[in-house]
Amino acid sequence: MEIESQEPDEISPLQGAIEPDLPKTQTRKRSLIIYFLPVFYILGDITSIFVSFLLAFEFRFSHLMLRILPLYYVKPEVNFYLNAVLVINIIWIFIFWSFGHYKRRSPSAFDRLYEVVRGVVSGSLITLAISFFYRGVSFSRVVQVLASIFAVVAIWLIREIIYRVERGFLKKGIISRRAVFVGSDKRGIELFKKLAVQPAWGIIPLGFVSNEEMPYARLGTLGQLEDITRARSIDLVIFNLAQDQQDFITDFVMKNENLKLEYMITPDILGLMTFNAETGQIDGMPVLRWGKTPIEGYASVIKRIFDTFFSGIGLLAASPVMLAAAIAVKLDSPGPVLFKQRRVGRNGREFTMLKYRSMRVDLTDTNGTGWTVKDDPRRTHVGRFIRRYNIDELPQLFNVLMGQMSLVGPRPEQPGYVEKFKDDIPRYFQRHKVKSGVTGWAQVNGFRGDTSIAERTKYDLYYVENWSPVFDIKIILLTLKNVFKSPNAY
Repeated sequence: MEIESQEPDEISPLQGAIEPDLPKTQTRKRSLIIYFLPVFYILGDITSIFVSFLLAFEFRFSHLMLRILPLYYVKPEVNFYLNAVLVINIIWIFIFWSFGHYKRRSPSAFDRLYEVVRGVVSGSLITLAISFFYRGVSFSRVVQVLASIFAVVAIWLIREIIYRVERGFLKKGIISRRAVFVGSDKRGIELFKKLAVQPAWGIIPLGFVSNEEMPYARLGTLGQLEDITRARSIDLVIFNLAQDQQDFITDFVMKNENLKLEYMITPDILGLMTFNAETGQIDGMPVLRWGKTPIEGYASVIKRIFDTFFSGIGLLAASPVMLAAAIAVKLDSPGPVLFKQRRVGRNGREFTMLKYRSMRVDLTDTNGTGWTVKDDPRRTHVGRFIRRYNIDELPQLFNVLMGQMSLVGPRPEQPGYVEKFKDDIPRYFQRHKVKSGVTGWAQVNGFRGDTSIAERTKYDLYYVENWSPVFDIKIILLTLKNVFKSPNAY
């Protein structure tokens, strides 16, 4: 699985600036590929659904399965199921289409798999409901369940094969949208750098249009924007202007509707907004609302049940490792097995966080308040190992069971650091709207240990404002994947 939000490497200031204009032959080729890619995905899905139901039918009525689940009715003809799959295909493809499966795919393998699971489950529930009311022939529920499982695997595999071809086109820039940034705000520069090294998003950033000199590719001034979009076959204009220049956006969009451009905006007001801002209207007047987190009401109950269930399973599964770690810590150096430290959790409430002790007992720093750095001389021999593989964090599962922490959330900091960071880093305290986590979105993206607190906070805020149970599962899976190769685990 890819981690799609990692910080990009440094790029050349002129990267993306010398893209030639698209010749007509390449434009036609690009149009054909963009047009036919969804067709290939649809054909792949239709084939997968047919094959899945056929395999499920054969397996359900095989001698092996009939011994386990004997029939209490006459075995139906396979033609009945094949005819039913024609209708099922229409239903499922419509669901996939409505869920946006045939638009641009996410660079994250987890997101692509979840997209398939969500679509197949939704389609299965609808077909099960329809078959419940159909009494002409008994439609085996076992066949439907088996077909759904087979369909997840088949659809995902075929889509991944097609996606590899699509990603090849994206990396070559054949089907990517050509974008220009308007303005010189730092948010736009950050987005430009990310897109320049992540072609899988399907956007080629050609450069900036700005009245100010810039260290990156500058294509012209604001007054030349219309000519630049025509000359360079621009598909996407990303406005990146200060608040006092917002009128330019309205004027340009209204005057150039014939250019068939797509627009994005990264205004400086987004520095104050949350990521989950919602549009709405009051008596016909459009409004934009923000400031509410998804983990409220019933969602908080779901998250608590999720934490209790999986932390309990985690403690049972990890108990041999935890016992071995406790013995190793005790034998390796004098001092307690557990390291206890006050941390700040949800709504600023303090709690005692548990870890296996990985440092030598230092009478000059009994609270362990110093930052841990690479090759830290305070680490014990066992401490190096358990920190490298995150074993020292396992006692925090008890914090989760007690309701002091969550499995996933922003990592808790010490009270002294929280007081400092909330004054130095904008919106830092917003990360305390939810419980602190054993792992988090910032950690799976490499921001742990001695890394930038400001960058870490951005990822924490994204999590707080975009939480979902699926997002938690994704972070847990990425955490397990990164156990053996986290560069900042020390």
